[in-house]
Amino acid sequence: MDPFLEMKQRDPAAGYKSVGITVITAALGIMNWFELRSLLLVLLTFFGVKRSSWQGIDNMSFLFMGVVWLAYVFYCQYYLKKKAEAKQVLQASAMLLAIQLGILFVCNLFSHVLLSVPFEAYMLLFLIIEGVLTLVLGWFAWDAARKRVLR
Repeated sequence: MDPFLEMKQRDPAAGYKSVGITVITAALGIMNWFELRSLLLVLLTFFGVKRSSWQGIDNMSFLFMGVVWLAYVFYCQYYLKKKAEAKQVLQASAMLLAIQLGILFVCNLFSHVLLSVPFEAYMLLFLIIEGVLTLVLGWFAWDAARKRVLR
């Protein structure tokens, strides 16, 4: 087995597709990172944690979530490249985007509910869009996986 020959025989378009979709998931991941961070601050407020300890908690969570985001980006690129080589990149990217949009939806919803803040019109619109996209993309990915297994 020649590993260099195997590398040359792989589809180069799979790498381009995976990198392109990874950029989208990475950008959405940064949005999730900041939403999770703001949800953490909301939880600190809700549970009555002393304000003097907020900065330390915020700094450590920011660092931890940054490392998790970076690992997620590397994993997405690897996973999507494997799925692109198997011609299943659309299903895989739909599932990754559904998971990320679901996290974004839950963070935004909990932030408003825990602080008892009334929903503004644009925020309610974003929540509805996030929820519907999560359901549609999740259903698409689940249905495609189910059809592939039944074949």
